Amino acid sequence: MEINRCPNCSGKLELSISKTKMTCPFCGSEFTVDEATKATLSEGFAKKDWFIYEWDYNKIKENSQLYTCVSSFIRAINDFGSASKIEEYMKNYLMKYDEISAPGIREDKMIGIRSRIAGNLQPDERIILYDDDGLFIHGKTGTVITDKRTLLVEKKKITNIPHSGIPYLLFEYSMGLPAVKLGEQYANNIGIFNSHFDLQGTAAALICALCFEENPGRPKIRLLSKS
Repeated sequence: MEINRCPNCSGKLELSISKTKMTCPFCGSEFTVDEATKATLSEGFAKKDWFIYEWDYNKIKENSQLYTCVSSFIRAINDFGSASKIEEYMKNYLMKYDEISAPGIREDKMIGIRSRIAGNLQPDERIILYDDDGLFIHGKTGTVITDKRTLLVEKKKITNIPHSGIPYLLFEYSMGLPAVKLGEQYANNIGIFNSHFDLQGTAAALICALCFEENPGRPKIRLLSKS
């Protein structure tokens, strides 16, 4: 049996939370996972039952930068689990670059971006992270992650992505760098975070945690890859 395909309906199999069975969400079939296969599978799976795995994990491992991003994504979910703990980890260990700002961390550098996105935010919405990707004019463009959405801010455009509606994440290696794209025909790249790929993957994990904390009963997020 191919470990990621159901022999009954050819649907994508998912690893159970206990990592002792492979289950098919399409026909309901269950299959035991022997110890050798389980060791191989565990590395590419999160403990939370939030995802449908459609990525080619072995292919991801062939690219060290993309693998760093994806490994950080899985590690953040497995080691911390909640959005608040992931956020705390990010602030304590990962936000060390001048281009990365957050409440209490180089907060003065967020003044420009706050004014740009003010009309997109709810009164009680909280900014968690800002990645300034401006080359010449700072504080005007980049990625803003709040507790409710991700905003991709360009020169004259603001793409607003509510976390609750994200259907899938695409992890790919494009133009020499890893990319994490949030649905919508793979157009919404959350950014490279100054080539800090640990933070890139952890930010993606934070977004997923926020998704399911806001709506625990929402559909699972599909994880895709492209290299």
